[in-house]
Amino acid sequence: MAMTLGFIMAEYVVNSTAMILAVVITVLWIFAAMVVFLSRYAKVGPNQVLVVSGRRHKYLDPDGSEHVRGFRIVKGGGTFVYPVVEKADVLSLELLTIDVQTPEINTSKGVLVKVDGVAQVKLKGDDVSLAAAAEHFLSKPAAEIKNLATQVVNSRLRAILRAVTFEDILRDSDAIASKVQQAASEELASMGLTVVSFTIREVRDSQGHPQVNQLVT
Repeated sequence: MAMTLGFIMAEYVVNSTAMILAVVITVLWIFAAMVVFLSRYAKVGPNQVLVVSGRRHKYLDPDGSEHVRGFRIVKGGGTFVYPVVEKADVLSLELLTIDVQTPEINTSKGVLVKVDGVAQVKLKGDDVSLAAAAEHFLSKPAAEIKNLATQVVNSRLRAILRAVTFEDILRDSDAIASKVQQAASEELASMGLTVVSFTIREVRDSQGHPQVNQLVT
């Protein structure tokens, strides 16, 4: 009888130990899984876009056609990034301010002018533009984006200045700035960028004299 009781007690201890061990292992496994999940969960703010690359994903064009690309886009939220097979990068939707200064430009009637302006550019927020921006600017610093935008805006500004008179520039600099903004935005659209604003700050003649906001009557 004593041996039977001892055997039962021993079996109970073994079973209890096994059960406790199973619970501990389960808890540790759940904890480890949570740690891995949290470490691989990437989040971005409302002014940022998360680009997760490494696996192929289907997406729809605005015309409804289905395509496949090697990344997915998450706007202002979070997502799980699969270990090993995926990596996450961040694109900023914040405004970038750039200074634009032209060399001496011959206007349509041969008057030399220099123009200083300031532009604000940013990534467009629609899916097509963000995908284009991801292909062009992913992992690149903001300075590189600003440099590219500066070149485009400067180029459009020079082209438009050559097509107008010196008097046109002084008479309606806002209209000229609007044309520059539109032309630069159209060129930058293929890279997911847009010019939010462009302002002509100063116009100088060939002698270097400022001609800002002077009205020609």
